[in-house]
Order: sequence, then structure tokens, then C-alpha cells
Amino acid sequence: MTCGARRRGDLSRERGFVVVEFAAGIALLVLPVALLVLALPSWAERQSVARVVAREVGRTLARDGQCATGPSRRLAAVVATNHGVAARDVSVTLGCTPGAALPAGGVVAVAVTVREPGLRVPGIGRVGQWSFTARHAEPIDRYAGAP
Repeated sequence: MTCGARRRGDLSRERGFVVVEFAAGIALLVLPVALLVLALPSWAERQSVARVVAREVGRTLARDGQCATGPSRRLAAVVATNHGVAARDVSVTLGCTPGAALPAGGVVAVAVTVREPGLRVPGIGRVGQWSFTARHAEPIDRYAGAP
């Protein structure tokens, strides 16, 4: 037997490591990317909901001509719930004085913040969270008070 020659039993023991290393590599490289790809649609959906809620609240305020926080928050909760987002994840900030009449020809500003979940890791649960704020400015009809 020469110095560099291996016995047949040595080769058969080394073959199993490739399968283990390949599986570990897939788990460590592909799994985080897959989790991120699965999370992206829910993030985009929640951002879209924030825009829709801001637009609907702004339009309702401009139509009614009154800055009302209670009805605005209720409307935001209904719209968010209809789009599959929990009402507790949505907050509304109005750019007007609560209870005041909105000036004809002016603009009412609305900011809606939606809480975004982080990644959902199987076996662990949710990891992290952040928020997205959508802003909308709705013009008020110039002739709203005219007969």
C-alpha cells in the first residue's frame, strides 16, 4: 500500500457529510430569504390600507365640513377592519381643531399610522414590528356653505 492511498472504508464514511452540509446551508441561507419574501405582501397590503383609510377619512371630513375626531376614528376602524387589519393597529391624526368647522376652500390634512408586524418565524412567533404613516390632504369645497 502506498502513502497516499486510502482504504475503501475511509471513502464511505466521508460521503455522508455532504448531505448534512447541504441541508444546513439551505436552512441557513434560503430560510431567512423565504421568510422575508413571505412577509413582503402583508407589509405592502398594510401600507395600502393606511392610504385608503387616510383618503376616506379626509373625504368624509371635507364633505361634512366639521372636524370630528370620534366619527373619524370609527370610520378608520371600520375601513381597516374591512380590509383585514385590526382596528387597534390603526391610529388617526387630524390636521384640524376637533369640533371646529372647516373653512370653505381650505384643505383638511389626515395622517394614518398602521402598525406593521415584523417577520413571522415558525416555532418562534412574531419578531419585531414597525409602523407606516400615510398622509392625505383633501380640499374642502369652496362653495360648501353657499345656498
